Amino acid sequence: MGKTAYEIQKERIKEIEEKASQLLDRCEVVTLASINEKGYPRVCTITKIKNNGFAQIYFMTSKRSHLNGKATHFENNTRASVCYNSGSDSVTLIGNVEIVTNMDEKRKFDKYCDRNFFKKGIEDPKCYLLRFQTIEATFWIEGKFRTCKYKAK
Repeated sequence: MGKTAYEIQKERIKEIEEKASQLLDRCEVVTLASINEKGYPRVCTITKIKNNGFAQIYFMTSKRSHLNGKATHFENNTRASVCYNSGSDSVTLIGNVEIVTNMDEKRKFDKYCDRNFFKKGIEDPKCYLLRFQTIEATFWIEGKFRTCKYKAK
């Protein structure tokens, strides 16, 4: 007996998800959008420091201003979007950003701290570790388009 339509769809989703994860593994820099103090999206390029597939992505940023900037935006509104691409393949993610405050967890990322920027490394109070969690992904890979929703963890 052949596969059901449901089984075929599950296989296709798994395949595009695997390709999206591999694509992100190859991307050092991605775009990250926050919502600014006036409710507008603010997009910036940022270096990805770690990812668990495309479900979870880590970034490091600085809290220099109490009025604007990504760190302040995410303190006020956790909604975010990440986008990455290579050639004509692209992935757009929607989710939430958590500012990681647990020092044991933050210390695992100390090697990513730019000592020229953060003199005390990860211990610097202006050094913010951000964890993005995907709740929706839109894939355009190898000419195939799909949007999938995921449960927040």
